[in-house]
Amino acid sequence: MNSLTQYDTLIIGAGPAGLSAALELKKQGRNPLILEKGDQVGGLMRSPRWGDFILDLGRKELYARFPEIDEQWEGVLGEDYGPYPHRVGSLYRGHIVEMSGRYRGQFRGMPLPWLVTGGIGMLAGWVRGALRKPSNYKDFWYGRVGGPFARILAQGYWEKFRGATWAAMPPPQSDPLGQDGGGFLGSVKKTFQMARRGGVSRQIAWRHPRCGTGQLFEGLADQYLEMGGQIAFDAEVTDLNLLPDGTVRVNWTHDGENHERILNHVISSLPIEQLWAMLDPEEIPGGAPPPPGPESNRAVLLVYLFLKTPPSFEHAWLEVNDPDLHCGRVTNFAAFGGGMVPDGHSCLCVEYFCAGDNPILSMSEDEQIELAQSEMASVDLIDQKDLLGAHVLYMPRTNAAASWREQQSAHRSALFERVGTFKGIYHVNRPGADWASLAGIQAARAIASNDRTYFDRVADPTRRQEDRIPAQAAAAE
Repeated sequence: MNSLTQYDTLIIGAGPAGLSAALELKKQGRNPLILEKGDQVGGLMRSPRWGDFILDLGRKELYARFPEIDEQWEGVLGEDYGPYPHRVGSLYRGHIVEMSGRYRGQFRGMPLPWLVTGGIGMLAGWVRGALRKPSNYKDFWYGRVGGPFARILAQGYWEKFRGATWAAMPPPQSDPLGQDGGGFLGSVKKTFQMARRGGVSRQIAWRHPRCGTGQLFEGLADQYLEMGGQIAFDAEVTDLNLLPDGTVRVNWTHDGENHERILNHVISSLPIEQLWAMLDPEEIPGGAPPPPGPESNRAVLLVYLFLKTPPSFEHAWLEVNDPDLHCGRVTNFAAFGGGMVPDGHSCLCVEYFCAGDNPILSMSEDEQIELAQSEMASVDLIDQKDLLGAHVLYMPRTNAAASWREQQSAHRSALFERVGTFKGIYHVNRPGADWASLAGIQAARAIASNDRTYFDRVADPTRRQEDRIPAQAAAAE
């Protein structure tokens, strides 16, 4: 938009957090302006297109952890916010093994030799787990499900996903199976409960926009614009300066021109490291933060393979535990909303989770496509003669494993604390579209009520927000 009218709040980024904040501010009678660096809304939840194919940026899930957000999304999408099977498989040594006992019976399609060695390994793991406390993540899971089953169902994928070996990761601080203090029998019971439901997630039903996640956030943007809201695309913030009176001077470029504005409130959906670098205050409150961890050097490479035939498997995605494959996950868009892939066709997204120095990132796009094709053909997921085309997207400074746990690193915790002292800036970047949306709404309500302490109290980025819901319900009783 070339002509910008009056506005009282700047929002950096037109992703889930920024759009939700903007909508809430309009409902509260405020006039925000969204500055979006790209040319479309949605951020990491946008939906690129290739011909008649509508895509997501790799595998995307929409969690239903917060009723307010789930209801908002349903209101935008209506019947286009539909259920899908959420069927997940593990790709290991050329076989697809079910992650849930709901499919293909209790043995999940495992070859008989794997079941025998896995059963023996699980019994041995239970004995070892009962005798000694785990010293790392590998010890923990080997003690719960045994080494063979851990390798078949989880280890390779999670090591690629997290960018660290299980042996180098500490054991969970709390037991994800919920069996702390349950002893040997508790371990056995909870292991089988997790096996039946296919993981530790408590979400009852999964829904996805019919035409990709971008459909949802384009709908939110349409609502905002219909209310008179403003979005400046191809607008890049170049500088944020904190002034002595608590206001913020913002500099940005748009339509080839430089802009400057002093505001009381700025909502930022930038990653915390990018926001901190942009602030660059002369006097750093609390001193320099600890150095960043390895998560700051992560990147994701997405190779889309478009095929003129239906997919060879029914799963929404496969977690790649095969140690002979470089890719970490294969997403099958035909298994999500019905409008993403033309009838009789398929699109697989081959996802590579990389450290910044991974040699795959130095390949040419043609070489990256050839790698993805050859890996998929080697495990019979595609026939290369059926390929219609391919497309590559590289996402630097993107950690596929981002979660509330990554928010708790010493580096990020220090940045959250320091940025929190700047009361005119509301940092709303959160892992998960629902959590980010909730943080955006919380920031908007704090601004509308002129109560910054509300945001600081309810929007802690280092705590799982879903843990607040039961606590709030209990307090209300």
